[in-house]
Amino acid sequence: MTLLNLIRNLNRSSNFNPLLTNFKKQSFNSFNDSKKLLTTLSASHISIKEAIDTLSESSPKEYDVCLVFVSRTYELKDIEIIPQYLYSKFKPKFLGGCVVDKIYNNNNNNNTKNNNGHGISLLLGNWKNFSGFCTNIKGPKHQFKSNSVGRWKSLDDIKNDNESFDLFDINKFKSISSVPNEFDLPEELKILKNKNINPDLIFLVSDSEPYQFLESLDHHFPTSKKIGIIGTSTPFLTGQPFSLFHNNNIFSRGTIGVALTAESPNEFKNQFQIEHPSLSTIGDPLKITSCRGNIILKLDGTNPTKLLLDKLQFVDDKNFLSKETELYIGLYNSDNKENQLDESTLIVYKISSGDPVKGNLAVDTMMDLKEGQFVKLFYKKNEPDTILLQNKLKDQNDETQIILTMTDQDTMDSTSLLRLNNNKNIFGATSENGIIIGKGKNENTWVCNVPYSTASLLLSK
Repeated sequence: MTLLNLIRNLNRSSNFNPLLTNFKKQSFNSFNDSKKLLTTLSASHISIKEAIDTLSESSPKEYDVCLVFVSRTYELKDIEIIPQYLYSKFKPKFLGGCVVDKIYNNNNNNNTKNNNGHGISLLLGNWKNFSGFCTNIKGPKHQFKSNSVGRWKSLDDIKNDNESFDLFDINKFKSISSVPNEFDLPEELKILKNKNINPDLIFLVSDSEPYQFLESLDHHFPTSKKIGIIGTSTPFLTGQPFSLFHNNNIFSRGTIGVALTAESPNEFKNQFQIEHPSLSTIGDPLKITSCRGNIILKLDGTNPTKLLLDKLQFVDDKNFLSKETELYIGLYNSDNKENQLDESTLIVYKISSGDPVKGNLAVDTMMDLKEGQFVKLFYKKNEPDTILLQNKLKDQNDETQIILTMTDQDTMDSTSLLRLNNNKNIFGATSENGIIIGKGKNENTWVCNVPYSTASLLLSK
């Protein structure tokens, strides 16, 4: 939320809210078995057909899994042929991906023109234990986020809406995330569940409504790591809200992914790193002492909005103070004790609105807040830190990283993605609509919408 909106009345709203030719291939044998080859490929030809031809000519054929990111800088005629053409060239058992804002180009050339985010990026791998899936691509779909606390219709409106009235249950108003069939799974994942198989990693691409499905994944596979991206909006490119790839098809909605299960404890390192270079802390952690759904009623026993305004007066960086300053809140793992706050468990959301008279703060989250839960307040800086994620990652030439970044929606800038170290084996992209982060360990999976935030997951022996 902006500082201006903070001092206005509580009014929660929903915001869902082109070149040259280059090619670089980096691959390594992930495991001792030569069959298990993990390869990252990228190309930035103007023609998508030429780009795919180049990649297929210089790569071993026939992979089990093909993950793909394509920048929205391609024309409609190129986007339309991508899944079928890729499928015919690499013949994977599963292909999944989407159109994104920009991809990470694995180029050694430091010419900035070679790193403008245009192109196609692939992650190809042979895994014995994998399950590809897609869900919610057809039929009626519950708008999970748009029908949460602060956005619920009035009772009169519900009565006049037959569909809403049929689903209405007053008992579900105690939670922001109680919806019908909330823990349903696609058939491929039901098979894993029935076999008591808990995947090590679940990779996802989705439209803007993955929330109900993410809750299902956390319910059935609480220790599995999840990483993914919300595809870029493509209505002015393809005429569809999103462009998601599944095998040789393109879908305009739904969630597509693959669950990977290790054959040995050392098959995946899965080292997660999350960075928020655009945020700066406001004061010390605070405790939620009263809340309902996603609304904070009391912080440290007092008016939360007034407390936030008071703390803003002590921020050293006075240059940030403006009516448009965006405010965020980080939620610690609710199981942590007061003296055991773990920064790595922070889940960060935008403060969507507040009222200094009523005292309420509305948090843009699909998770129920809990009394006793600790939080940290942040503001968005005018400029992100120059020390970005790549400076904190070790040079591991024999390892591959999935790196996903959130675009600054105001400027469509993805600085952190484009400054990444070119010497790494990276499968990466940036999106205006957010990135999906789930560290497993019984922690909640969430969609990060903080500008410039980056999630990195290390894949290795």
